[in-house]
Amino acid sequence: MRYLLPFLAALLLPGAAAAADSFLARCDREMAPVLEVKAEEAEFDLSSSVSSKVLNTRGSYASANQLTMGLTSGTNRTEITIDAPGLRDTATGRECVSPHIYVDMAYKPLQVFVAREFHQQSCAYRTVYEHEMRHVQIYRDNLPVLERKVREALQQRYGTHALIIPAGAPANAGIDQLQKDVDTWLRPYIRELLADVEHQQTLLDTPEEVFRLSHACLGEIEKAMGSSF
Repeated sequence: MRYLLPFLAALLLPGAAAAADSFLARCDREMAPVLEVKAEEAEFDLSSSVSSKVLNTRGSYASANQLTMGLTSGTNRTEITIDAPGLRDTATGRECVSPHIYVDMAYKPLQVFVAREFHQQSCAYRTVYEHEMRHVQIYRDNLPVLERKVREALQQRYGTHALIIPAGAPANAGIDQLQKDVDTWLRPYIRELLADVEHQQTLLDTPEEVFRLSHACLGEIEKAMGSSF
């Protein structure tokens, strides 16, 4: 009789292990992460009805004593939606959760201003407009880069496997963990990427570029801006 218990344990343990393996296999099969990232194409509104002085008050980088020839203003909209459908193992009380994360990014509104001091048919208007289109292109070029980097970061963090929630964990532990990840990791990461885009914008407005613009069109821009330059 002293050999009965070890013998029964030998019979039960493989079955328990098989059940556990079966649960994990089902989790991998049915609860894989769903990670979607989309960056909308940057469309812009164009206005030539605002004065240079008013544009200067709207610019982030203009100095107080400098009139602004044009301005491109991009407001980023990032929407993050999460869900965490789960699958529970009745034998052990464990749960596996499928991270569902949807990220939508866009620059809305994206507004381009050319100072109203420039006539729309003038060389000055065309020159300033072309400069602002370079700002627009920076936003457009970076949107697919943002999309790719965020998608890669999500895939690296969550891979292809479900999150395993241990037995006895509080209710909604899966969704709570995802929300924490969004707040403490994903949003700060996206803010870093967006800050780099804005840095690229500042690099376009060098003193040399401002000088080139202000002295273009045979002095037409400099004359319209008065003594600002």
